[in-house]
Amino acid sequence: MVEKYKKSLVALEKIPVETRWAIAGGAYVDHVVALMNLLNESMGVEKFAEINTTMWGESGKTGFPWFKETFNLPLEDAVDALHLLHLVAYSAFGPDFENEVEATPERVVNRCTKCVWQTKFEEQNVPPEGRTCPEAHQAWAEEGYKAINPNITHTITKAMPRGDPYCEYIIEFKK
Repeated sequence: MVEKYKKSLVALEKIPVETRWAIAGGAYVDHVVALMNLLNESMGVEKFAEINTTMWGESGKTGFPWFKETFNLPLEDAVDALHLLHLVAYSAFGPDFENEVEATPERVVNRCTKCVWQTKFEEQNVPPEGRTCPEAHQAWAEEGYKAINPNITHTITKAMPRGDPYCEYIIEFKK
């Protein structure tokens, strides 16, 4: 039995790391979107949105500080704040994001033109009212930044689930 297990590990090592990462992140998001859809249907969008937003806020409170401390990341300006957010997001959800960024040390505008969450919502036919990720993302980033530096703000200004062509958020660093 052990030898068969070792064969699967050898086979896994033949899959490029980037591909393994994309599969793992995509599978995780697939699972969460399916769960979100079931909860939306069973408890209603408003109640689920309230619970989901709280859950993601708590995740930000623990995740952002953990990544910052574990990897000894600087947090001296808005660009550092964006790097932290991207590191946490890509580590959990995989690399299937595309972003256009305008940045100064005080302010970053990030436009996400491809998002694994939006892709999975579409694949699973989640209705627009059930796509509560803008509120969840806001709570996640807001609480995450607040836990490490209350002078960082995060504001979502556009969201694909709301019908915008991309998601846009602004990170500001006040000294």
